[in-house]
Amino acid sequence: MTQLQSGIAEGRSAAGQRHALRTLVGCALALLAVAIWSGWLVITRLAVTSTLTAEDLAALRFGSAGLILLPVVWRRGLALDRFGWRGLALIVVCAGAPYVLLASHGLALATAAEAGVLIPGTIPLFVALLSAFSLGERIGWIAGIGLGLIVAGIAVIAVPALLQAVGWQLAGYAICLLSAVLWAAYTIEARRAGVEALHATAIITVISGALFLPIYLLLPGQRLWETSATEFWVQLIYQGPLTGIVALLVYTRAVAILGATRAASFTALLPLSAMLLAIPVVGEWPDLRTGIGAVAAALGVLLATAFVRR
Repeated sequence: MTQLQSGIAEGRSAAGQRHALRTLVGCALALLAVAIWSGWLVITRLAVTSTLTAEDLAALRFGSAGLILLPVVWRRGLALDRFGWRGLALIVVCAGAPYVLLASHGLALATAAEAGVLIPGTIPLFVALLSAFSLGERIGWIAGIGLGLIVAGIAVIAVPALLQAVGWQLAGYAICLLSAVLWAAYTIEARRAGVEALHATAIITVISGALFLPIYLLLPGQRLWETSATEFWVQLIYQGPLTGIVALLVYTRAVAILGATRAASFTALLPLSAMLLAIPVVGEWPDLRTGIGAVAAALGVLLATAFVRR
């Protein structure tokens, strides 16, 4: 009997260790996704304020990732039975080239720290509002507090520019917020359709590449051909395979290990991680209001992602 109890105890201990290791792996994957996404904000800010344009970056993203993900669409199709033509058009607009162009143009006018609050920091807010209006979902009081903190973070950043009537700064903030609205609309549509994440991303990326690249080749002022080989390859890898594919895969795996709620809570780090990463990469030191806004938005995202999502 004693040996049986000892065996059971050892089995439980081993199971507990495996569970702890699995949880640790899930946390590491979620952190890796957050690092890639916050890095995208910073490296895009660096590019659009120095050598490349938003259109150049979109061409790199959808040209490279679209080519890599083309076999996925070839095998699985466009999932029209799930999306329909309206839903298909919606996800391509809201998560494809229009979203990337808006976010990149916003980063040309707003700092990486400000964009970290105004784009990933506000997506839970717009998801909650759009879900409430379109799906009739209720917002719990804890999530409501989180959404209030996100609004406070936006206000801390935007109100001073509004009072000083800094037009270009306000335009950058508005563009960032509009890109967040687009991504929130994509989130709701993707949830409704229930298409697997990699498949949906492949559809968006391939269609965006097919539609945008011919337009890009006709645009004036292309700088992609003038940049150095080092910058070209860095931006190509980061904009396309790393951000467009790897971040999605590791985050999806983190969701499978930790669950959607726990994995989503890691996105609360995005406003802060983007702010901190911008210091060594771009040389942008946040002022007090930006720091307060980032902390408020991060706390808000932490509360909202835990209770808004189903």
